[in-house]
Amino acid sequence: MDATKLKTNHKWISIAIGVVYLWFGALKFVPNLSPAEGLAKNTIHHLTFGLLADEVSIILLAIWEVGLGILLISQLFKRTAVIIAIVHMVLTFTPFLFFPDEVFTSGPFALTLVGQYIVKNIVILAALLSIYEGKKVKVVHVQGEKPDKEVVYGGGISLQTPLQKTWSSAAKNDRLPVD
Repeated sequence: MDATKLKTNHKWISIAIGVVYLWFGALKFVPNLSPAEGLAKNTIHHLTFGLLADEVSIILLAIWEVGLGILLISQLFKRTAVIIAIVHMVLTFTPFLFFPDEVFTSGPFALTLVGQYIVKNIVILAALLSIYEGKKVKVVHVQGEKPDKEVVYGGGISLQTPLQKTWSSAAKNDRLPVD
């Protein structure tokens, strides 16, 4: 798949996830409208050791979800939004630890409706991981022989100085600067 088509696909996945976040978050602004409100309040209560009032926690969650939705739909701060959404998705699985009676029925793999609501987040988490774009760092050796190929590592920052960047771009074009 070429890079343009992949980028377009990532954009549509980001928008789709953003719509879900915007919709589910907006429901939480109205008391008793979201079917996940009770579960969300109980989970946040456990995660914050009861330090946050339930009415405040659900509004903060609504703001978080609506904000993520807007960022993902508009493609603003996409990398940061995806990271925050991944953290949120991971936290949505905590009811499996806190409230197993609400998540499972009689069998070990039999889920309640609440459990199914949570498990569907695996798809969203996988989609978020697929559109995550780590920072790329190009590593080019300018001393000695020209390397066979450039090596690109993900997840870091560029460690090259401006002079090294000039030399590496010149070496790539077989035009080394002369004094």
